[in-house]
Amino acid sequence: MTIVVALLGFQVIARFGMGRSFSWLEEVSRFAFVWAVYFGFIIAAESDRHIRVSLHLDLLPKKARLLMLTLADFLWLVFNAVVIWHGYHFTVSMFEFPYISQTTGINLVWVQMIVPLGFAFMSFRIIQVMVRRWQTGEGPVDTRIGE
Repeated sequence: MTIVVALLGFQVIARFGMGRSFSWLEEVSRFAFVWAVYFGFIIAAESDRHIRVSLHLDLLPKKARLLMLTLADFLWLVFNAVVIWHGYHFTVSMFEFPYISQTTGINLVWVQMIVPLGFAFMSFRIIQVMVRRWQTGEGPVDTRIGE
């Protein structure tokens, strides 16, 4: 996000301060923002702080809560596998039939590659959380409560 803010800040200064505009800055900052969002997903999955409705989980016994969380995470992993599969094939097709960015001239496969990579890294983190949850017995992190 620091890169995005720095690039957009420079664009504003260049446009209004120097009367000059760089079209590639907005596009590169957009690409960096997409990558930052996916890395945010990975960080949230690592610390088990992703969005979920967990009120009903508090009503369950500890073992049933672990089973429900494991089932939910398993379904999430299945979804991730589908996205990784299709993202991989989409990425391969973009190598075969490149889609070139208008202002930077780069193949957009390098931007789109975050989809299968991000979901693969997120899946790895979900599996780590599942293992840790069964070892420690802890439930999901309540994001309403401070650290």
